[in-house]
This record gives sequence, C-alpha cells and structure tokens, in this order.
Amino acid sequence: MNMKSKDLTFPSMARRHTYSELMEMQKTSNQVGKNMSIDELYRYRTERGELQCHRINMPDVMAGELIINVPMNEKALYIEEVFVDRKFRNTGLGSSLLGFAENTARILGFQNVELRPFSTDPLVSDRTLQEWYMKRGYQPDGEKMCKKMNTENSRVII
Repeated sequence: MNMKSKDLTFPSMARRHTYSELMEMQKTSNQVGKNMSIDELYRYRTERGELQCHRINMPDVMAGELIINVPMNEKALYIEEVFVDRKFRNTGLGSSLLGFAENTARILGFQNVELRPFSTDPLVSDRTLQEWYMKRGYQPDGEKMCKKMNTENSRVII
C-alpha cells in the first residue's frame, strides 16, 4: 500500500503562539508538572497548545502518530515522536508524517526542525532510524538531529 500525502487527514493545524503565551505555557507547565502524572502533564500540555498530536487511524488500528512541540525559543519546531505501526512501514506514511511536521514548521516561520531519534521497536536500531532521517535531510547535532527549513514558498499538502 502506497500512502500519498493527499490520502492523509490531520485533525488540527498548528497555530503560532505569541512569545508571552509561550512564556506563560512554560512557566505554568514547570509549576503544574511537579504535581502531575506523565499522562496528566501530556494532556495539559496538549490542551495548552505546547504539544500537538496528529494520528492516522485505519480500521481497527492506529497506523501512525506524529507529536510535535512548539518550543519557547521559536527557532526550531521539535518533533517529539514519529510512530508508524509495523504493518504500515515502507508505505511512505512515516515520510508523510515527517513532511507534515516540516510544512507546519515552514508555515509557522521556524528556522529548523529538531528531533532525537530513538527506536521503541526492538527490530529497528537507533542507528537505522538515524540513517532514515539522514536520507530525509536531517543532520546529526550532538544527541539530536536537525534540518534547516526554507520558509520561502511554503505550501501545505493535504
């Protein structure tokens, strides 16, 4: 099955936050997070717009998920997670999710997209995952990987 970006639908689109909104989110998250479980903190950050979760659901299974973080420094959009179910790997779904994050970064005016590649699948090594990102233009930068965005001629593929 070959997934094309036009086949994907995403429940929401990122919105750019003002610096003061981002500062308030960070301050509140730091204070509130001390008394929250991981699930509660995740839900709180999602409701406040710090985290955005985009899921691709197929009948009876979640095919893929993208979680992006709108950071305070406004220089880089941070990808928290790109997940593709084993049944949907090698279909282009992972590349489409990554492309959606990159288009979101361009539209919001971010200079870079950053991520820390790590595999939760014992059949896929961190090195294999890092190579996958490198093929898509990401460069190692310490423990993270980074891709510079060209914000001119931005477009969204739906």
